Amino acid sequence: MRRKSRQQRPFSLSYVPVAADGGPDQVLTVENHTEVTVQPTLAFTPLDVYGRELPNVVTQTVHGSHRGGPLLPAGGSLRDILRFDGPGSRQVRGVHVELAAVEELDHPALEKDTRSVMIDLEQKATDIPSEFWGIGLVNPNPFGVTVRVSLLEFEERERDYPRQVVDVFTLQEDVDLASVSNHVIWLPEDVRGQFHEVEHHLRPPTYV
Repeated sequence: MRRKSRQQRPFSLSYVPVAADGGPDQVLTVENHTEVTVQPTLAFTPLDVYGRELPNVVTQTVHGSHRGGPLLPAGGSLRDILRFDGPGSRQVRGVHVELAAVEELDHPALEKDTRSVMIDLEQKATDIPSEFWGIGLVNPNPFGVTVRVSLLEFEERERDYPRQVVDVFTLQEDVDLASVSNHVIWLPEDVRGQFHEVEHHLRPPTYV
């Protein structure tokens, strides 16, 4: 008797409440196993450590995936950072995600991931907030892309709770990155040294 092969789902996700590598907590990653770039709108149900729903907790996202913000490239992934508010928000350790809506877009699949890093005055990568004076952006693909960039500030670690985002500063304009290019953005003086992380996501292209 021949066993039928299980068909891969078009999308899969993973959620990490507390990062083991010192990176941001409460990170959701969605992978696209199709050949079509999409702009998804996600709906979230926060869960406690036992998988029980926390009905009074509201979920927000840094990149706006709950509003249909970031692109999910064909064969690629998108990453968003969640924040939970309301009674019971400290008990969130998991999340149920539903695809509320999806829009297909004409956008090429990435050959390599775009990157964003914190840089110091010498344009060297840094993870020290006091040295965070600029943003380094890299597009290794043979075509241009458009990205939206945000700076994140996190609360201090309390016990074993996930660290929540307490402030987000999003650049006013999206950034067009030429093919196979590096780009540096120096931060305004009033935000230098205040943030702990830089994040970006793909947006519908505005380049010609």
